Amino acid sequence: VPGATARAKAMMLNGHGQGQGGFGYNTAPGPASRGVPATSPAYASVRAPSPSSASRGLRMPATTAVSGGSSIGGEPPVMASASSQRLFSSPLPGPAGGHPLSSLNRGALAAGSGGALGAWDALPAGLGVVPGALNGDDEDVDPDFEEMVSDLRRSFVGWLKKSEMELKQHKSDHRRGAQSFEEEKLSVWQQFMAEKQREVEKIRQDRSRAEEESALQLRQVQADIEDARQRMNEERVRVEQEGAQRRRQVGHEYEKFRQEYGLFEAERQRLVNPQLAAEATVDLNVGGTVFETARSTLTQQSGSYLETLLSGRYQLSRDRYGRVFINRDPEHFRTILNFLRNPQTPPMPRDSSESEALVREAGFYGVHFFPFPLVFACGGHDGYEHLRAMEVLDVGNQCWRPCRAMGTERTYFGAATLRNRLHVFGGQNLDYKALSELEIYDCLRDTWEVGASLRFPRRNCASAEHEGRVYAIGGFDGTKIISSVEAYDSRLKSWMQMEPLPTPRSSAMACSQGGKVWVLGGTTGTRLRTVDVFDPRANRWEALKVEMNDIRSAGQATCCVNHVFALGGTDNDQKIHFSAECIDPDEGAFGMRATMQEARMDFAATVISDSIMVGGGQNGSVLSSTEFYRPELDEWQAGPSMTIPRYGHQYLLCSL
Repeated sequence: VPGATARAKAMMLNGHGQGQGGFGYNTAPGPASRGVPATSPAYASVRAPSPSSASRGLRMPATTAVSGGSSIGGEPPVMASASSQRLFSSPLPGPAGGHPLSSLNRGALAAGSGGALGAWDALPAGLGVVPGALNGDDEDVDPDFEEMVSDLRRSFVGWLKKSEMELKQHKSDHRRGAQSFEEEKLSVWQQFMAEKQREVEKIRQDRSRAEEESALQLRQVQADIEDARQRMNEERVRVEQEGAQRRRQVGHEYEKFRQEYGLFEAERQRLVNPQLAAEATVDLNVGGTVFETARSTLTQQSGSYLETLLSGRYQLSRDRYGRVFINRDPEHFRTILNFLRNPQTPPMPRDSSESEALVREAGFYGVHFFPFPLVFACGGHDGYEHLRAMEVLDVGNQCWRPCRAMGTERTYFGAATLRNRLHVFGGQNLDYKALSELEIYDCLRDTWEVGASLRFPRRNCASAEHEGRVYAIGGFDGTKIISSVEAYDSRLKSWMQMEPLPTPRSSAMACSQGGKVWVLGGTTGTRLRTVDVFDPRANRWEALKVEMNDIRSAGQATCCVNHVFALGGTDNDQKIHFSAECIDPDEGAFGMRATMQEARMDFAATVISDSIMVGGGQNGSVLSSTEFYRPELDEWQAGPSMTIPRYGHQYLLCSL
């Protein structure tokens, strides 16, 4: 019925005109509220189904939801009843062939689309009446339709109330959540501030504690400084008192010595035989041979046995004719007497045996064939080649002079002076092979001769002369560092095997002192500061309890004025030393001494009288300079430079 259909539409719009669920109408805000034109496709979704779809019998599904995908508060949309489906299954003609909703106020729809509760107020006034009132046909109202509309209205109103309650509940929950959040935020903030305050208080306490500790430490340091100052003053007073006492003792000893010296001089000046002291010529019976010579010839070397013999201060042995008798070899005395008559020309022995015997006889008479000790620089390496060259120090003219070269080039060899003859052995040469050959230099004859070879070839060995034997100690045999020790006996003319070192050593230093052989430093692969001492009588090694202050390898050791000196060398950091140190056997401890003028390793050293002489070596360059050390002054002085710079060489002293 056209009138009933129109009223049904009006009632439907009265209950659901703002799209809060049901019949497939869009529940989203109307186009006017979103600024969308009423004629846009989005607005078309709120219109009734088109006549074409209705005429095809299109039915709305029972689960058709509100456009937009959900209802308010998550409630399922209101479903159409069977009667409403029958209603919409037939065409819905509108006035003048138009859409039944075309006469609605779209602005009111748009204004009422903001919420379910305001939907009723936003509808046009004509939509609030019963459907029959639209055209005045009350008698045409279908009871089923009325019931359907009432059901729809009740359902929709119930759903709206439920949605409103849910919204209120959500709002209340939101308010409680916000209040809880604010309370939690306040609690966290208060907790943060309390923690911050505790941290501040802790920092303040720590700072106060640190200041107290600093003040305590400062007071302790000041107390320590004061104690140290007091101890220093006490020590200074004690040292001054000991020094004064020592000076008094030295003064007493000096006075005693002066008195004894005066008595000795008086005794020395007292002539026992004035006649002998006054004679211009002297007759001597030497081993049964009478020699007559001028007194001045025999006394020209001061301090010699002959000068003392003819002073007239001593009782002398005489033969049956009253001549002074000396029970020595007359042939060697003849050679010595000839030298005293012509001191510019040293004697020239015929062979090695005669040379050795002549040197021995000259030593007995206290006669020297040379005015100064002879220092020989032997072999080594000049930075380009292994050397055979030798040179000798001219002490009188303070220069070096070349002399007879060795038979074999040698570097890093062992050497020692035995009975005024130079012994060189071992080392390496052109092919860097460890050598075992021994060469002996006769200074009087100026010749080299071959001696007995070592039992084991070795280079970088330590060497020393002790009680008539030459020692070859440790070294490197070409494959390993060895502990072997050999001793050369000039009477047997052979090498003897001795007790080996407790620790194998190469590039060690050795010297003789106090009846023992000292071996210092060197390397076993790691450079050392330890000291081993050999007792030849017991044939036993003993490790010294004290060690050197510096690690030393490729240095030199000497004995001067009853002190063992360790000089130069290098350590595990490849540092080449300037330093020198010595040990007093009575004190049993090493002490540092004045440093050398140049750092040196692989250099040579020897003792001349009461001085130590060092020279050559390397410290980045090959050196030719020499230095002299005076232990009593604890100072170094520069000496004459060698003619050839060299390292890995040896200095040998010969007193003839």
